[in-house]
Amino acid sequence: MPRYIALLRGINVSGQKIIKMDALRTMFEAGGCANVKTYIQSGNVAFEHPEVDPVALRVHIEAHLKASLGYGVPTLLRERKAMETVVAGNPFPLDLPDFGKKVYVTFFEQAPSEAAIAGIAPYVNDMEQLVIKGGEGYLYYAEGLGKAKLTHALIERRLGMSTMRNWNTVTTLLEMAQ
Repeated sequence: MPRYIALLRGINVSGQKIIKMDALRTMFEAGGCANVKTYIQSGNVAFEHPEVDPVALRVHIEAHLKASLGYGVPTLLRERKAMETVVAGNPFPLDLPDFGKKVYVTFFEQAPSEAAIAGIAPYVNDMEQLVIKGGEGYLYYAEGLGKAKLTHALIERRLGMSTMRNWNTVTTLLEMAQ
């Protein structure tokens, strides 16, 4: 069966839409997923499912979560092989200070247009770098994300629906999907 990684958007943020990971695991299993593993409280799920069409699987998962929770949870899916490509595509030197905590990947619902990417360019600088590769954006925050001006909210407003994970989470999710 194909291995997938689900990245749920907007749960367990600021006390809103709280979902315990054991309950999330149970929901995925009830939705036909196997070998379900969750990681930290931000909605990361590695699993197997017989569906080979990621678009159809996303629709299925979102409908199942809405029926289970009573509200919609946007879910971005990446196949294991796609996540391998994401990790291999990292444009930043691995020896940057605090690499795993200061490098992030933004997973987009759809690859941003060239015009949208050009529109966000004024927010990118040496301290807050952004490299877009297809449906992912790689970010490096030299001073950390806490005081950054190139926030996820700004990225999403300018480039489209997305969810962001730090590098340590991305590589852990890939390991979980192996």
